Amino acid sequence: MSQILETFVQVLSNPNFYANILAVTPPILLASLGCAVAQKASVTNMGMEGIMLVSSFIGVICSAFIKGPNPWLELVVGIVVGGLLGLVVAYFHLKLRVDIILVGIAMNLIGSGGTAFFMYVFTGDRSSTNSLNSGTLPQLEIPFIKNIPWIGPIFGSQNILTWIAFLLIIVVAFLIYKTKLGLRIRAVGENSNAAESVGISSNKIKTIALCISGMLGGLGGVYMSAVYVSYFAKGITAGRGFIGLAACSMGDANPIATSLSAILFGFFYALSNFARNTGISDNIVKMWPYVATIIGVVLYSINKANIEKKRLAGQAAVEENKKES
Repeated sequence: MSQILETFVQVLSNPNFYANILAVTPPILLASLGCAVAQKASVTNMGMEGIMLVSSFIGVICSAFIKGPNPWLELVVGIVVGGLLGLVVAYFHLKLRVDIILVGIAMNLIGSGGTAFFMYVFTGDRSSTNSLNSGTLPQLEIPFIKNIPWIGPIFGSQNILTWIAFLLIIVVAFLIYKTKLGLRIRAVGENSNAAESVGISSNKIKTIALCISGMLGGLGGVYMSAVYVSYFAKGITAGRGFIGLAACSMGDANPIATSLSAILFGFFYALSNFARNTGISDNIVKMWPYVATIIGVVLYSINKANIEKKRLAGQAAVEENKKES
C-alpha cells in the first residue's frame, strides 16, 4: 500500500502525467458525448463500442488503399461511417421496433467479430492491420506555450484531434441548450407525446440524435487508430465505448458533467499508464480504469436513488397536507 501511495504522489508531481490525461481522454470523451446526445432524446446508444470499432477499421482501410496513407481521409470516413451506423441503429429501433438494447448488443457483436473477420480478409493478419500504412494525424505545437515551464509539457504539443475533442464539449453543449434542434431533442426526451402534440416528430428527432451520436463515436474510434497508432488492432477500443456510456450516466447526459466524468476516467487511464513502470503488478494497474468505472456507476446509482427517495417523500408530504386541509 505504501508503494502505491508513493507512486501516486510521484506521478501527480509530473507534468507529463497531465499531458497524458489530455492524450488518453478523447476517445472516452467523444463516446460519452455521443451517448449524451442520444440519451437526451431518450434513446440509449448501447452500440457505441461497436460503432467505434467499425468506424476505426473502415477508416484505416480507406486511408491505406485510397491514395494512402491519408489520415485526414480516415477522419472523414470514420465520421461518415459512424453517422451511418447511428442511422442503422435508428432504423432497427424506430422502424422495425427492435428493442434499443438488443440493437446495441448486436452492433457491438458485429463490431468485434466483423472487424476481426474483414481484417483477416484484407491483411491475412488476425491481430492488426500493421502491414498497412494508414498514417497518423499531426501534432499541434503551440510555440509560446511550449517553452513555459511545467505548463509547456502539458499543453504545448498535443494531437490536433485532441483539441478538436475538447472543443466539441462546447459545441455539443451549445447544440443541446442553445439551438432549436437541441430544444427539440430535449423535448422528445422529456415527453415524446407532448412533443408530438405540437408537431415535432419524435422518430425524426431520435434518428437525428442517434446519427450525431454515431458521428461522435466514429470520431472516437478514429482517434484510436489515427492518433495512438497508425493501424487498426483487434478490440482496439478496449471497452472505451462502454466507459463512455458509464460517463454519460454519471453526468446524467449533461454535456459538461458527462465530460468531467470522462476526464475522471482519463485520469485513471493515465495513472495506470504511468504506474506500469513502478514495479506494481501489471494486472493490478490494468484494472484501475475499470474499477473506477464500476465505483463511479455505483456511487451515481446510490445518489440517484437517494434523490428519488427525497422526491417521493416530498410528494407524500404534499399529498398528506392536502388531505388534512
